[in-house]
Amino acid sequence: MIHAADADLVILGAGLAGLTLGARLARERSGPRVVLLEPRTAYRDDRSWCFWRPEQHDLSHLVSRRWKTWTFSDAAGLTVRHQVPGLAYQYVRGSDFYASAQADIAESPRVDLRLGVRAGTVTAVSGGVRVETSAGTLLARQVIDTRPRASAAMLYQSFVGLELERDRPLPFDPGEVTLMGSLASDAEGLRFVYALPLGPNRAIVEWTRFGTAPINRDRLILELDQVLNGLGLADARRVRSEGGVLAMGLGRQAAPPIAGVVHAGNAGGALRAASGYGFLRIAEWAQLCAERLLAGREAVGHPEEPRLRRTFDRIFLQAVRAHPERTAEYFLALARGVPPAALVRFLSDGARAEDYARIISSLPWSPFIAQLAAPTVFSPVTAAPVAAAVTATPGTSTSGQ
Repeated sequence: MIHAADADLVILGAGLAGLTLGARLARERSGPRVVLLEPRTAYRDDRSWCFWRPEQHDLSHLVSRRWKTWTFSDAAGLTVRHQVPGLAYQYVRGSDFYASAQADIAESPRVDLRLGVRAGTVTAVSGGVRVETSAGTLLARQVIDTRPRASAAMLYQSFVGLELERDRPLPFDPGEVTLMGSLASDAEGLRFVYALPLGPNRAIVEWTRFGTAPINRDRLILELDQVLNGLGLADARRVRSEGGVLAMGLGRQAAPPIAGVVHAGNAGGALRAASGYGFLRIAEWAQLCAERLLAGREAVGHPEEPRLRRTFDRIFLQAVRAHPERTAEYFLALARGVPPAALVRFLSDGARAEDYARIISSLPWSPFIAQLAAPTVFSPVTAAPVAAAVTATPGTSTSGQ
């Protein structure tokens, strides 16, 4: 047993959110004593994260690929290409992130990463929080819980991706990302291809579905096989796989709050409801939370969405729920009618009032006006969704766990 004074902070789950905060605190010369608990016994190359940034930034050391062009296309082959001067779409490989964070933590005498330890019941006690784990009881002054939680959601993104390689060139332009390719939709919802060319002979290809219920992974794999056959990639070597289900537009959690515990990661509000992006949002949260902890203050979860963004995202997701067969039309309208810089700002949480005006004017009005006063509709609560693996567009995303 560890007494309360021996652990200032316990972080439950050492995925993207937990490791980002743990590594951030580990780089300081002083600060709280931190224990991270993670059930996996080792990290593998099972994640990818992407975002838009200038060429050089504070996370540049993690970036392994950059693209200046990204495309949208429909099932008939109509393609829209976007570029924004000074910005690149950038890729962080999961194995690189894990290695960097673990190296930072290993250098710190105050931050302890415990792999192979599963957290269980969390209880508020006098002077702190008690966590029951597979390795015994742990006491701390504060707890940040990044574990997945069952939740109602407005929509789900279900996807599976493969990193492919072959001796001759793949059918992708190495200089551009297929952000949303072969867009199509029906009564079940949206479907599209996402492709990250990592070189002439290597790429990540992902198949995504957008709907009111999670899609079975086996079904997604069969559909991805059909996509790869259509692209002439049936003979490509399958280097590794990624995949997951993202809950978008979360409902309120039914469980009562626990004193001394805050939630972070996907289940704590890391993901942007309308796009699924989370990597940079988690980095910003970790910076804010670390600053508070270093100042001797309480940890915080992800900040509440600004009212305009929250309202727009709700209306957008409601319109997708109400008319799933029109979802491809909506995204193509955004790609064709919104200037690339404005669309990137919207997807990256930097939209201005005039950007929202351009977005609204590009979309068909009637489905969205109908949702202005409509009550929010959620799908039934499901088991906690698997954290996402490949991030991307309005429709693919980052792991916050």
